[in-house]
Amino acid sequence: MTKEKKQNESSKRIREEILGMLELELGKKDESPQMFSVMTRLSSEHIDTIDTLVRLGIFKSRSEAIAAIVIKTLNASSELFQQLKDHANEQEKLEQRVKELAIKALLE
Repeated sequence: MTKEKKQNESSKRIREEILGMLELELGKKDESPQMFSVMTRLSSEHIDTIDTLVRLGIFKSRSEAIAAIVIKTLNASSELFQQLKDHANEQEKLEQRVKELAIKALLE
């Protein structure tokens, strides 16, 4: 087996392993949530790292690499992010109640 073929197989195996771990964290493929496109700006240093992952064949595209990194990061702190969402929802309800009271006071 040639060196290039070994590298390609190794890259493919690493990619499948990483994507497999992400699938386990997201659930089965059939149950995966709808995906959305998001534009982002990154430094040239970060793009170089992402491009290296793509060039090695670990990911098929920058988009796939960035999505995997974001998903892994968010899932690693999912409890914290859930608390943040819960507190933000509570704050939103309080703000709505304050607005209602202000309108009521102005109308009386």
